[in-house]
Parts: sequence; structure tokens; C-alpha cells
Amino acid sequence: MWNKMEKLKIENVNLQKQISVLIKENQGIRDEKENEMASIKDQNRVLNEEIKKLKEENQAIRDQNQALAIKLDGLQLKHKTPSSESYPLEEDIRKIKIKVLTGDGNLDSAKKMAKKLRNMGYKIKSVDRAPHSSFLQNTVFFAPEFQYEAKRLVDRLGGSTIDKPLHWYSIFNLIIVTGKNP
Repeated sequence: MWNKMEKLKIENVNLQKQISVLIKENQGIRDEKENEMASIKDQNRVLNEEIKKLKEENQAIRDQNQALAIKLDGLQLKHKTPSSESYPLEEDIRKIKIKVLTGDGNLDSAKKMAKKLRNMGYKIKSVDRAPHSSFLQNTVFFAPEFQYEAKRLVDRLGGSTIDKPLHWYSIFNLIIVTGKNP
């Protein structure tokens, strides 16, 4: 019995040594993984900074492109003077796809504008709300091939009405947004 006890004590000591070795190995693995995680976090931080810079550069390029597009539109208008022949005939204006939006938060202003446009001979396809209600002026957004009709409509509407090119896809040729100070 005493021999068995001694044998068990020796086994216990050996097992404790093995446990101690495994604990050290485990700690080594943990330290290695923590170092890897720290390295990955640093790489992630650097990549996020690069992404942020690229987004800022991308936005600056978009802004420059938009400014150049507006400048180009202005230059094209200077070199092309619309004659009365450039404008569609009165019966042709009914073929223009027009949407009227309220840009002042009041749907009644869009309805009144739609009625005014119908009285001018235009056919209105849709009346709705603009994505935001901070438009100060009536604005006529136009597809590129409807620039002259937009200019003509701005003249006909008068007041502080302005025109701008559409820089997004739309099924409408003209989008008229009512403003707070028409």
C-alpha cells in the first residue's frame, strides 16, 4: 500500500509538472494571439485612416466634377443662344414628362404650381413632396436635352425661379420644385 501511495505521489508530481508546462504553453499561445490581435488592430486602424482619406478625396473629386459640370453648362449656354425654333411647339410641350414637388414643405404649393403649369399647356405626370423642404426658390431641374425648355419655363414662371441640371437618373424630363421664396 505504501508503494502504491509513493507511486501515486510521483504520478501526482509528474502530472503537476505537465500541468505547469501546459499552463506556460497556453500563456505563450495567448500572448502570441494578443500580439497578433494588436498587430491586426494597428493594420485595421491604418486601413480605416486610408479609407477615410480616400473618401475625402473622392468627395472632393465629386464636388469638382459637379462644379465643372455647372461651369460647362454655363459655357454651353453662352455659346448657344436659344432661338424660338429651339423650343418645342406648344403641342409638343404636352409630351414633356413633368413632375412637380413641394420644396417648401407645403403640398398645396406643389398643387398650385401644377395647376399653373397645366394652364400654360404642360401636362403634369406627378405631384409629390421633395426629399427635403429647404428649397428657397422655385427650381426647374432638367434632363440635358430639355435645357432650353427649362430656360423657357424659368422665364415664363418669373420671380426668383432658377434652373439646374438633373445629376441623377429620372424618368421625368423636368422636375419643378417649389420654394419658400418663389
